[in-house]
Amino acid sequence: MRTDRNSVGLFVKVVEHGSFSKAAAQLGMPISTLSRKVAELEASLGARLLERSTRKLRLTEVGSGYFERCQRALLELEAADAAIMGDQRQLTGRIRISVPPSMSDLIVMPLVSSFQAIHPEVVFQILVTDRYIDHIGDGVDLSLRVGDSNDSSLVASTVAVHRPRLVASPRYMASISSLSHPPDLLEHVHIAFARWERPVQWVLHHQAESVLLSPKPGIVINDYAGVLYGVLAGAGISELPSFICGAALADGRLIEPLPLWAFSSVNVAASFPSNKHLSPIVRAFKSHCIEHFEKHPMSALPSSDC
Repeated sequence: MRTDRNSVGLFVKVVEHGSFSKAAAQLGMPISTLSRKVAELEASLGARLLERSTRKLRLTEVGSGYFERCQRALLELEAADAAIMGDQRQLTGRIRISVPPSMSDLIVMPLVSSFQAIHPEVVFQILVTDRYIDHIGDGVDLSLRVGDSNDSSLVASTVAVHRPRLVASPRYMASISSLSHPPDLLEHVHIAFARWERPVQWVLHHQAESVLLSPKPGIVINDYAGVLYGVLAGAGISELPSFICGAALADGRLIEPLPLWAFSSVNVAASFPSNKHLSPIVRAFKSHCIEHFEKHPMSALPSSDC
């Protein structure tokens, strides 16, 4: 069964305007014609999409999910049509992206701003969360995530690389005995990043040697900004991404207690459900991510003051 694209577009307009009369006025067509087209769409689907009354219009549960998918599909079709007609340089539409909290300001805002400088008609909706994202259910077009994904339903494209750093404040380091080996760190880890369902575990490397550490901090938080604040305030030694602590290391507010020991580099990936029908906007943004981070490596990004 195929639905009429025109009827789907009319249904979306009705929902966006909140009434048949407003949508009809904007479209320049009779209300009766608009109502009949939406009714025909419902009949072809075998489902009621809208609850109508004299005072208000309400989406049914089925209609709500259908509207979200249709609205997104129409935006992608418009962008695809523009690409076919040679107007790819002027992308228009909406993209929904998801990012973890620690990337929302230092990473994502410059990235989005530089993309909109090229494509000013693209609207971003950004979901900041550290939870698992159901791209289809949550309506997310692309998510930026740190580390490897075990979700086989997603396509993950590496867009950047960063290396975590082991850091502490000079004041804290002056208050303790010198450290010589990674296990000496354990009693000094008072705050650390982790998701609550996972233990804190670090692996440090020096030449051919690797050491696994399992700190037991008094504070576990799933936002690196909180870890940065704590370490700057003298709350021991902890691990931070280079893009979070870079400026503090550069100006001496933080130092590396074991500079010869390092964490492995970590990939930052753009993930999406499929490459097969990737919209022009999502495809362009993914490419922009790669280009942006080539010019502005995460290891060189400035950090905000706490």
